[in-house]
Amino acid sequence: MKRFLLIILFYCTIHSVFANNPNERTFLVIFDNTELKKNKTSPEYIELSLMNVFNTKSFSGNSDAAILIKTNQAQIDKCVLGDFIIRFNQNHISTLDEIAFQIIDLDECKEIYHALLADFEEKSLKNKKSNKLFKSTL
Repeated sequence: MKRFLLIILFYCTIHSVFANNPNERTFLVIFDNTELKKNKTSPEYIELSLMNVFNTKSFSGNSDAAILIKTNQAQIDKCVLGDFIIRFNQNHISTLDEIAFQIIDLDECKEIYHALLADFEEKSLKNKKSNKLFKSTL
């Protein structure tokens, strides 16, 4: 009986650790490097304003600077995130929308991508069927 209870407890622990949070949202905030230089800031500095509230990771290098933001709050969308007040250098405070080039909701984009992919697969299936019919008549 003890083994059975331990197995159930172990299973519940493993299941709760690896369970995905359905309310998790992911956003990608892209910055224009010339505007960041003009404002004398960096994505790492902007990330400092966001990391107390969200899980963040900043990226910079040869391409455009970006911050990946993950949140467990389902009511946050890209408009609410854009209205978030940040400090982008030592002297200036502004909203994220004013300094960001673009804010992308990656979960929304993923749904659109899957819909487009399903539509494409449906069209390619129809084309294959019509090609087979055309070849069989020849």
